[in-house]
Amino acid sequence: MPGTNWITVYRKSVYAFPRHDGRWLRFSLNDQPAPPPEPIASVLAVHGSLTFITAWNPMSVELPLSVNECANAQFRNTLAAAGVRYEQSYGSSLPGVAPGWREDGFVLFGLKRQEALEWTCKVQQRAVVWMDSEQVGLLFSDALGFVLSGVVPVDEV
Repeated sequence: MPGTNWITVYRKSVYAFPRHDGRWLRFSLNDQPAPPPEPIASVLAVHGSLTFITAWNPMSVELPLSVNECANAQFRNTLAAAGVRYEQSYGSSLPGVAPGWREDGFVLFGLKRQEALEWTCKVQQRAVVWMDSEQVGLLFSDALGFVLSGVVPVDEV
């Protein structure tokens, strides 16, 4: 994976989480920084911030499904023990992007950016999506730091 443009990889992904009505809100990122649009802005008004994270495939090294599921179960227990508010989420490839993939994860509510970075490092992720009411970005665990982005709604299913 040397030479991989991780910003592009993350921007060619879909991120999803369930709304209060049970429908999934799906979005992707682009290179046009802007505050999050509705209906994400409404969720942020309640929770302050959203962090999209998984314990799957640490540092982008593909692992067997059973290992990834176990890692997410342990991570969920750690989040609960730490009192972090969370809900299920997932990240996946955009339609038409090959090879297709999906990783189950969590959306964490109300974390400051530094707290999100600490969780990112704890589960050895290359990056997570972090947003508050004013900004959206990719929060990298390395020298790339915080890369501002915009949100593109994919659809609601």
